[in-house]
Amino acid sequence: MGEPLKAFIDGNCSVEDELHHRYWSSWFFSKEEIEKNSPSRKDGIDLRKESQLRMSYCSFLRDLGIRLGLPQVTIATAIMFCHRFYLRQSHAKNEWQIVATVCMFLASKADETPCGLDRIVVVAYETMHKRDPTAARRVRQKDFFEKQKALILIGERLLLSTLRFDFNIQHPYRPLLNALKKLGITQKEVRQVAWNYVNDWLWTTLCLQYKPHYIAAGSLFLATKLHNVRLPSEEGGYVWWHEFDINPQQLEVVIQQMKQLLGFNRRTSVIQPSIATNKDVYSSPDSVLNRPESSRSSSIQEPDVDITTHKPVDATDHDLTNISIAEKEKSSTEYRTEQRRRGFLKTQLQLLSIMRLWGGMWTE
Repeated sequence: MGEPLKAFIDGNCSVEDELHHRYWSSWFFSKEEIEKNSPSRKDGIDLRKESQLRMSYCSFLRDLGIRLGLPQVTIATAIMFCHRFYLRQSHAKNEWQIVATVCMFLASKADETPCGLDRIVVVAYETMHKRDPTAARRVRQKDFFEKQKALILIGERLLLSTLRFDFNIQHPYRPLLNALKKLGITQKEVRQVAWNYVNDWLWTTLCLQYKPHYIAAGSLFLATKLHNVRLPSEEGGYVWWHEFDINPQQLEVVIQQMKQLLGFNRRTSVIQPSIATNKDVYSSPDSVLNRPESSRSSSIQEPDVDITTHKPVDATDHDLTNISIAEKEKSSTEYRTEQRRRGFLKTQLQLLSIMRLWGGMWTE
């Protein structure tokens, strides 16, 4: 059990200000601040390890949310709670499995999609130990169950204190949906890819660096470039980014970092941490979906494009590269329809093409 959780049990907990005072008055920070000022760094957890831990709890929360039948927005809220928690607390002192479960419990209440604590305790434990055939029986044993439940309740107190009871989470989904409607973007592929990008950024620190409407704007731009759709850009008049309350300079910064996250370093053959996806369960902006999905389908390289004119510009280090790894996992059969099955098979074939193209550089 982590030290902060133990401190709550002992009754002498006080949340330590690990970072500068600004960390207690704002939830948006620069990439450098997030990477260098993490409390985990003081406990010997380097950036690479922390990134792996972030991917682990995001994957867990996605799976847990699916098993609980919770909406995508609630899953996103739980992920944001977890991100914010680890801005102020160390991974070394707080096991992500417990913290993430607490975040899902709190998110279900904050988003008014309540899910009983008993059910969350059981399903979370089964999800953590999904390869253990004895887990389901073990978590239902009274003493064991009560112990797990107590940990979640204790963890909730720490989470509330760390978040300072700030449950105001804004997601990019609504700004994106509003812009798609106002801009008259009806192409299903563009809408879906933009939505999927928004889901993907949840697994990164982008949502801690930029406001939700900035992320929505960058996601829409990348989606339209991927499908060669031109956005409105009348000189001296209305331009598409006005829908997102963002200026071209801010948008360019966001887009460049998104492209870096989607790309990889060819010189060292090190792929950026992949953004996991569950293709058995689909979500879509057209149904304001409840189920999570990640992006994309193929590896596509395009030159940099000016966000105003949509014309190529000179670039050497940045390609608009669209790469994803589909991760097939079992989920409840009630969600599996013929349409989802076909979509998953299509993704697998495209993934196989990517793996062949890069000569086995991709690994599961």
